[in-house]
Amino acid sequence: MSHNGMWAVASDTTQPLRYVLSVSDGNRYALTAPTLIGRNPHPTPQDGACNLVLISDPLRTVSKTHLMIATDGGGLYVVDRDSTNGTVVTLPDGQQVICGAGQKVRITAGATVMCGQFAVRIELQ
Repeated sequence: MSHNGMWAVASDTTQPLRYVLSVSDGNRYALTAPTLIGRNPHPTPQDGACNLVLISDPLRTVSKTHLMIATDGGGLYVVDRDSTNGTVVTLPDGQQVICGAGQKVRITAGATVMCGQFAVRIELQ
């Protein structure tokens, strides 16, 4: 106890940031593991355990396995999975990055990832 009878609380800065993927179709998903997004996403053996986000896209602007969003020691990133229509990231400052197939592109909360006609906004929980 502290001298005034109240417990001292230390801030815990070791907790990882918690991200939410907010898709323009109205769905929201917690980013709790590497996440594959597409019309019918399937992980490869190298992906390991992944969350899958299925986007209903009758116009087929989104590939079956369009992209992956994940975190590592360097932070948050997106990888285009050789999609047909590509992936474009708009960072919070307005800068746009076209993701090359297989290229790891660093992103931050507030970024918007376009896959086909759908936007995925990265938010902090």
